[in-house]
Parts: sequence; C-alpha cells; structure tokens
Amino acid sequence: MHWRRRKLNVACSAFLFIAMFVVGCRGLQADVGELHSESERLTQPVVQGTGQETAKLREVGCADEGAAQLMVDSGFESLAMGNVQDTGKVQRGWEVQRHGRDSIRQALKVEVLDGDNQAKSGRRCLALSIPQTTVGFEYVTIGQRHRLEAGVEYEASVWVRWPTGPDDPPVAKRGTQTSSAIVSFWVRHRDGKGHFAGRDVWLMDNRWQQLKFRFRPTELELPSLIYLSLLPHQKPVPTTLLVDDFQLAKTADSAEVDTRQEQLILDPDFSKQDERTVSPPWYFANRNGAGIPGVVESESGNRFVRMSMGEATSNFESAQLWQHVHLIEGATYEISCSMRWDNFAKGVDAPMINYGIYHDKSNTWYGPVDQVLKKTDDWQTYRFTHTPTDSGPWKLYVQVNGWGNFGNGVTVSIDDIRCQQRTAK
Repeated sequence: MHWRRRKLNVACSAFLFIAMFVVGCRGLQADVGELHSESERLTQPVVQGTGQETAKLREVGCADEGAAQLMVDSGFESLAMGNVQDTGKVQRGWEVQRHGRDSIRQALKVEVLDGDNQAKSGRRCLALSIPQTTVGFEYVTIGQRHRLEAGVEYEASVWVRWPTGPDDPPVAKRGTQTSSAIVSFWVRHRDGKGHFAGRDVWLMDNRWQQLKFRFRPTELELPSLIYLSLLPHQKPVPTTLLVDDFQLAKTADSAEVDTRQEQLILDPDFSKQDERTVSPPWYFANRNGAGIPGVVESESGNRFVRMSMGEATSNFESAQLWQHVHLIEGATYEISCSMRWDNFAKGVDAPMINYGIYHDKSNTWYGPVDQVLKKTDDWQTYRFTHTPTDSGPWKLYVQVNGWGNFGNGVTVSIDDIRCQQRTAK
C-alpha cells in the first residue's frame, strides 16, 4: 500500500507492501485511501503527540501489564541490551519475525538500545534495521499475540522514529521515489493467519510520531497478532527505525443499532453500468500511472468489471475500484466479492489483490487486505465480517498493485460486491 496496505504475510501482508507477519502486502497500502474523485476527497490526518499520556500511565504503574493496556513490557525496559539474534518468541512476550532470502534474513536486525536519550520515554527502545539489498517481501517484524474479547473495541498505538530522516519532510508527495521509512502497523487475527486491521505509514522526517488505530475483532477462536514491520522502500535504501511505547488498550467504546436488514451496496452486480466505462455509484482510478484499465464487460448478459495489469507495471502503480457505504458503529456486517483470475496459468504464483474496507477519517484498513486468489479460472467468492469503530462512510474497495506481484501480469474480473448486516442467531 502506497495506497494500501500493504501491510505482508505473517509471514508477509499490508501493499502495497507487505506488512506483517502475513501473506502478501499488508504493506503498501498507505495511500489506498488517497484515491477519491474530486467530490469525494477527504482529509487524512497524521497523528502526532508528545508521549505525555504514556508518562502518566507509567506514573500510576499501569503502562505495562496493567488494566490500562495489554502489551507486556510495552516500553522494552526489561529486555536485555544489544542485538536480538533469535527469531520467534524472544523475551517478555515479544516475538521477532524475519522474512526474506537466507542472505538477507541475517542482515535484518533487531537491537535493544539504552541511554543517550534515544528512547521516547524511559531509558530503552527498540531499533529495527534493514539493508539496502532488501527488496519486495523482505522485512523485519516485532509483535505480541493476545487473546481478545468479543464486543470490545481496542486501540493499538506505538511511537516510531526514523533517526536518519531529514528534519523536515521533502516537498515530493508520498508514494514517489523520495526516500522514506515505510512502517507497517497491524493486527492480524486467527494467530496471524486471518483478517487485518491497521495501516502502512511513510515516515518522511526524523521526529517521533505516534501511530494508532482502533478495531473490533471478529475472529476470536485464536490469539491475534499485534505487530509492527519495517519494510523496504520501492527504491531500497538502508533504513533504521526506532520503536517505543508499543501498547494495546481497551477503549471506552459505544455502539449503535442498525435497523437496516437490506443489502447496502448500490448496483452490486454492475447491471446498471454502461459497457466499458465505470460510472457512479462505482468509481475507478489509477494511481502513479494510467496503464491499468478498469472496464465494464459483459458475458451472457451479466456485467462485471475487469482490471488488467501488464508485466511492465512498476512497483509504484495501482488501480482501484470502490464505493462508499454508510455503516453503523458496533453493528457487524458480512461483506463479499466475487473474483475471477482471467489469465490463470498452472505453475504461476496466484496474484495478490488488495481487498477490504477502508475508513477515511482514521486512515485505517480492515478485512483480508492482501487477498491471494485461488488457483482457478472459475469465479470465487471471498468473504469477511467487519464491525465498524465509527458510524459514517466507509470505502469498500478492490485494488490491483504492481508492488507485490513481482512483475507478473494480472487480469482479474470483479462482480457481485455486497455488504449486509449479519443477522443475529
């Protein structure tokens, strides 16, 4: 995700980068939400702060392991100084993941720093580092697994800093070849194999910045992985990221009642679309290029949208189909989309499609995010459930990206996108 999130799989997710201990690009999604028609363009704030809230929590003794938040040793104060050599569970509930070629994994560094005013609060913080030779889905991750509760809203937060970045952000827009540190901050449910919530963020200067997002878990049978990954830029450079005060807290949430039982997506099967050009209530746009067409097609009287991405598509290019839908805080919705891999070929890696729901106001992605298509040329339906953290407009989207598909051309058809409140049993 420069649109998207990308951030990975849990080994890898999400866009438009990868992000997470996931599969795919949970990564490069940072800019998915920047795609709007002029009439839909919304502001996406960057959250920054002073860390006073964390200091206050520590003063009352609940910043770690207390009722206020759930992450163990959230400030890394109890970890042993120096390089963390192990992969997997290390100390105090923390675990480290390194993904990439054998020659790269040993260069993906995790180090506990102490003193010299490097931490955001306390004495210690964590440093994640990747070399310039890192590419694609090669990244390093730190996180913890926790069992979450039904009907509860959570807020994940962390302070991060790119110490070698400039004092002020460059003029160039995010998503260009301007150097930056790309951070993937997510929760992935079902023990790191389920759906996501979170975002990818491009750090453009050397100041501490607090990242945060809220979510309501819908997959509760296994622990959820709350993690942060340092990803390679599309034009890789050696990068170090400082991490401190990594927290997960229950919030004082509220819920409303959605009395609507009908399907909420307008023209879900594209039957009201004219052939060729996508028109409202649906929207389609390219980002960082114009080489990925989105066309309304028809077969046997049934209409659908086809997106085609050539092999020469750069890592910076993406295209997205979307519609906004009004959802109610605390209600649970079932969302589905039918997709067909039109240029399916045996022996070729299945493409990754960025698919989920995005909240413009908080700049957060939810759902499968990095959806790897099934290895067939038949129509397949991909489903997920979502419980909104806010009432208002949410963007339901499907997106193809150059990043994450490794130079393979992708042609995918999209149909029957639906969203409906889940009926209580």
